[in-house]
Amino acid sequence: MGKSLRAVLRRFGGRRKALDPYLATRELVDSTAPVIFDVGANVGATAERYRALYPQGAIHCFEPYPPSFAALSAALSADRLVSLHRLALSSARGSGVLNVNRNAETNSLLPSDAHAAQYWGEGLLETLSKVEVALQTLDGFCDEHSIARIDVLKLDVQGAEYSVLEGADALLSARRIGMIYMEVIIAPTYVGQRRLVDYLSLLSAKGYELFDLYNPTRRNGRLIQSDIIFVSAEVLERYERSKAERAD
Repeated sequence: MGKSLRAVLRRFGGRRKALDPYLATRELVDSTAPVIFDVGANVGATAERYRALYPQGAIHCFEPYPPSFAALSAALSADRLVSLHRLALSSARGSGVLNVNRNAETNSLLPSDAHAAQYWGEGLLETLSKVEVALQTLDGFCDEHSIARIDVLKLDVQGAEYSVLEGADALLSARRIGMIYMEVIIAPTYVGQRRLVDYLSLLSAKGYELFDLYNPTRRNGRLIQSDIIFVSAEVLERYERSKAERAD
């Protein structure tokens, strides 16, 4: 989620936990040149954080909204280890309709919920237009580009994260994704968004564990959104072994 949107959320009473997901990533990823997928890359702020963390990492950025993709390209096209894709990842290949909202960081394949302003305020999620975008699945994309493994899968697609995971069934089943850093929206924000328990159930069945929560946003004492890291059983086992060895 971008800086401008987080500033608005703080104005509406959001509070964040003082944990850094990027520091956690550095401990969880056992590679100096990982494969990183930034899905919902917006204008490239997250990709730049990953580049600072991993100078030799291969970063694939996915952003379907043309103006945001143009800004993303301007920011990162000179980086030879960054690949830019004007695509939305989802549960099936084809085309879809992106809802273009007043704040572009809230654009989504899902329509805005009528109750969204109750939690997020006005001026963010009101839909101004719609644009047709290309859809691809993670499984299909990796097959086409001969990508055997994703070390870091970052998802910020405004309520449609579950669909992206549905399109990664083969990758998840083989645990060829090491860690998932994703935004999960809990308050009614988009029509059709899935519940936290749905993510827990899907990923647990594939052999993934919840590692920790980051950047929680609350309003009126209620958690309405959080970033979450999930890790494969193998990554968690390696992390815990490393921690135990350091303690000895």
